[in-house]
Amino acid sequence: MNKNTFTQQNYKTYSNGMQLCLPLDLSISIDKDDPMWSFLEAVEGVNFSNYVKSIRSNNTHSHDRGMLLKTFLFAFMEGHRSLSEIAHLCKVDTRYLYLSNQEKPSFMAFQRMTQELTESIDDIFFDISHHIAQDLMLCDTDVQYIDGTKIEANAHKNSFVYKRRIINAEERLFSRISESILRLNVHHGYNYPIKQTYAAVEMGYICQYLMETMVSNNIEIKYGIGNRKSEIQREYDVFLGYYGKLMEYEYWLNVMGKRNSCSKVDLDATFMATKWDYYNQSGITRACYNCQIAVSDGIIINSNVYQTPGDTMTWQDFIERYKERTGSYPRWPVADAGYGSYDNYFFNIARGIELVQKYSMYGKKEDKRFQKNIYNVLNWKENEEGYKICPCGRVFDQYGRDKYRNTLQNNLMITQLYSEKEHCEGCEKLKECTKGSYRQIGKNTVMEEFQKEVDKNLSTEEGKEMKRQRGIQVEGAFGVIKQDFKFTRFSRKGMKNVKMEFLLVCLGYNLKKYHLFRQRQSKQTVKA
Repeated sequence: MNKNTFTQQNYKTYSNGMQLCLPLDLSISIDKDDPMWSFLEAVEGVNFSNYVKSIRSNNTHSHDRGMLLKTFLFAFMEGHRSLSEIAHLCKVDTRYLYLSNQEKPSFMAFQRMTQELTESIDDIFFDISHHIAQDLMLCDTDVQYIDGTKIEANAHKNSFVYKRRIINAEERLFSRISESILRLNVHHGYNYPIKQTYAAVEMGYICQYLMETMVSNNIEIKYGIGNRKSEIQREYDVFLGYYGKLMEYEYWLNVMGKRNSCSKVDLDATFMATKWDYYNQSGITRACYNCQIAVSDGIIINSNVYQTPGDTMTWQDFIERYKERTGSYPRWPVADAGYGSYDNYFFNIARGIELVQKYSMYGKKEDKRFQKNIYNVLNWKENEEGYKICPCGRVFDQYGRDKYRNTLQNNLMITQLYSEKEHCEGCEKLKECTKGSYRQIGKNTVMEEFQKEVDKNLSTEEGKEMKRQRGIQVEGAFGVIKQDFKFTRFSRKGMKNVKMEFLLVCLGYNLKKYHLFRQRQSKQTVKA
């Protein structure tokens, strides 16, 4: 085989080598308006070793965890939450190389660091957020705009476990167990008690006794096709099945606790109705967490995650959390009607907090369509003595009785029932007004006083401005978190990890807000 050899080149050769240079400070190549400088200014003076262990191990590949935490927070400021993505940025992005001292940590280094954050995330969030709000941006933290949203858990929608279904299945199983115990007592002469409810451990005792009986009587235990079981073995298999089912039911009821549902994938998640269709508001039940935030002048100064679908039950714990961390209660915590309950108003009054939470029918008072419903008590007029007058001109001034009930937080609520002196006899509009034989209306004096105080606070110019700002600030914060940061679903599981992830997102939002504030201040300085 002939081989051709080229002795003359018909192309030119260019050198693509890189010239070596002295190592320079990476900060020189970073633009002065880059968000990194705002971040470093916001965390200046923060000792990250107070939150994570900063001591290196003997491993040459270990990293200072304080440095890892600082780099981690800057990544959340820019909306990067994936550990692999953050590790990649530490290799290719000049800013991350600068923050990480060019050590190029792996994603496992960040993973080990985040395991410590579940215990110290509250300290990190409140220390940095309140430094930004009070020292750098001079926010008025007495006025707080509070709201919540449901963020989907890291679990699919078909992993549901509902308490009501388990309780119903338990009741049916208890009935079958009673029949089986009765049959066992009659056929074998035992004396096991028949009860309304049973525990798994009781079924375990019966199985143990039946097994001991088979062993002592040399009864062969048989399984498989063609092998006929003894009668006592059949009873043993039945009660063993009861034992397994009761163990399963007791496990899930223990996991749910006071909740009505949970997820098999993320045990701490609760199934909640979420807003899927913007126009039709059709809710889809998904495994979610209820995330609450409080915003003052654009900065999130309080944040937490709850397992309850409704906002009402989160109010007191949320406010007490702020008091525990800062030493004072907010004076004007503005919230929507989801927080305006009898218990929450009592809570505010006892702690000197102004009543600026709307109540359930606050917005209906000015709704023209609602005002046309003449049979609703809220649209009825009152006489000089404070008694309601129905559309037919009858005065409801006849006291009937007091209706007592305890609220969910064990506050006594008294409702006075009033009727018309002739019990609506001869009224032509009776069938349209009520389904009963006559109309009764309830009057809760304490709740009415609370509502009057809310009306007075929100009717002033300051109150109207707070109502307007609530829709701007807190809804705007959720909009940035969900749309700009693309945070609509948790990537971690378990209450501790979910809380850590959400507080880190809120902290990244605050750092981003401070960067925008710093840019505005710089532009104003240049113009001046």
